[in-house]
Amino acid sequence: MKTRIRCLLAALIATHVAPMRGPALSPSVALAPRRRKVKPYVLGCAAAGALSTCVSHTLTLPLDVLKTRIQSDAALAGMSLAAVCRRIVAAEGPRALLAGFTANGCGYFMQGAIKFGLYEACKRRIFRELEARGINGRTRHRVPVWVASSACAEVVACLALCPMEATKIRLVTDPMYASSTLGALRRVISENGVTSLWQGVAPILVRQVPYTVAKLAGYEVISQHLRNPLAAGVLAGSAAAVVSQPGDVVLARLCGGSAQARLTGVCALEDASVGAVLSSITNPAQLFVGLYPRACMCALVCASQFFLYEALRPKVVTSS
Repeated sequence: MKTRIRCLLAALIATHVAPMRGPALSPSVALAPRRRKVKPYVLGCAAAGALSTCVSHTLTLPLDVLKTRIQSDAALAGMSLAAVCRRIVAAEGPRALLAGFTANGCGYFMQGAIKFGLYEACKRRIFRELEARGINGRTRHRVPVWVASSACAEVVACLALCPMEATKIRLVTDPMYASSTLGALRRVISENGVTSLWQGVAPILVRQVPYTVAKLAGYEVISQHLRNPLAAGVLAGSAAAVVSQPGDVVLARLCGGSAQARLTGVCALEDASVGAVLSSITNPAQLFVGLYPRACMCALVCASQFFLYEALRPKVVTSS
């Protein structure tokens, strides 16, 4: 009798308590909630990065146009930023300062999403791997982790940026190249093939990887001591502009060409290579042509980008 009562009590407990606890989970299923917490965070960072990057690069597009014209046109070398601006507006109208608007916005929207999303994902993964091996990476090895994560993220992001960046440079350096971004893409593909959209990936990597490493890792270091995202962004952006300026000059010359090439409607990308552009540079100072407008642009880009990113990231993460 006692045995039967015990069995009934056990059955009642199993019936009412087990549903409250839920079924037993396998190790892989038990880890699922932890993965679900990480995924919205990374996606939230990607969304915040896409919006902040797109907005910041759109706001500074006129400076980018002036910088690219100075780098790719020998006639404008040595002229002040204001003089170049007046000359372009007088010859082509104010809309010339927004050349490549659509390509710029689309390219940096995709690049920002991949860059910030992958950066946060790589950073968290590396820290977890170090902690699993008994290494406190968040205090002892955080700078190398920031550098490695930003470099890996930017390499992938460049593959998304390259077609739009090359298209934008064509539209900026040659106002007659096409009437729209879609028209420019069609012309590039019809004349040189689809793969030509990624022909400039090498100089873009040379420019973007040092730029992103200095920007993201630099911002992480500076923000440890300076809590203002605007001020930290200005300092990180200025440093990023200096270390990535040679790659930016090579990219502008490779995709923009000389004044004569633009007048004939032929993009230098068809005939030149990275080696040919580098061999044409006789003075190392030429690798830093246009540094002042680009440093101003990068400082504004990073300041506005990190300010928006820090403001958007908590909202995006909590709502996802």
